[in-house]
Amino acid sequence: MNDTSKEPRIIRVPEVVIERVTGAIGSCRLSNASIASQKTIAATGFAERCIVAEGESLFDLSLRAAKTVMEGVSSDDVGGIVAATFSNAMRFPGLAVKLASSLGLDATVPALDLQLACSAYPYAVYVAGRIAADTGKKVLVLDGDLQSPLTDAADASTAPLFSDASTATLLSCRSGDVDEGGAFSEFGFLSRASDALSCSSEGPIRMDGFKVFSFVATDVVRFLRGFGSGFDVFVPHQANMYMVRQLAKSLDLEDKLITCGAEYANPGSSSIPLALALYGRSGRVLIAGFGAGLSASAATIRLASGACMGLA
Repeated sequence: MNDTSKEPRIIRVPEVVIERVTGAIGSCRLSNASIASQKTIAATGFAERCIVAEGESLFDLSLRAAKTVMEGVSSDDVGGIVAATFSNAMRFPGLAVKLASSLGLDATVPALDLQLACSAYPYAVYVAGRIAADTGKKVLVLDGDLQSPLTDAADASTAPLFSDASTATLLSCRSGDVDEGGAFSEFGFLSRASDALSCSSEGPIRMDGFKVFSFVATDVVRFLRGFGSGFDVFVPHQANMYMVRQLAKSLDLEDKLITCGAEYANPGSSSIPLALALYGRSGRVLIAGFGAGLSASAATIRLASGACMGLA
């Protein structure tokens, strides 16, 4: 097991800037009242979820979000595409490859999938940021999952939590030498093997809520404190509303917290860009993903003015 008591290793790179971000959600609204107690609903803050309709795919949601964020952007200006998901129905071709083809990107543009769950978005932003720095072009990040097909409807502790969504983020990387005073972003990662939150290729998602909460309340809090306080907004993964608010309180970031869980429940790692798309505000942002693995990731990035495009 990794020693999570150590100070996090912070990776400093030229500043990553989110230029546009949007989200696409499952088209069906499902009330949790039929499968969860009022106590559970009150504790999680999730009264209903957005799930896909029959025949609606992760590719459908991702393409809708990608087309929205790419509107008016020349494909020649895009230097790569990264897709973060653990639920793509196809093992290959990858989601990123199919999207690149559908968007008309050049066949020489790198397109790759990252198989991650709750902590996927900062990982994807880090990889995309490095591609943007190397190519001098914008990079498209797709982050999404269909989780409802992977839940056990009889499991009242997990089924009411998980919703379906995909998001698209168009980002760039500022030029300049960090060591010579250039603008910078910071990234950090934390992982250890645990079955506290797990899912096989066919499902269902299994979770030990106490172990996950303990991980967030101890290791993740310690991890995030390593990022200091030089940011305007805090956008964590929307695991559940009680956990998110307790995390913000422990970090003294309640006044900077942005959430979307009350409206859309927990759509996995895409909850971070979804919250940014709906309620983000320009400036320096701390994003944080945590959960399955158990793992955590975080980054300080910049959200450009006018970047938040709402729902596709």
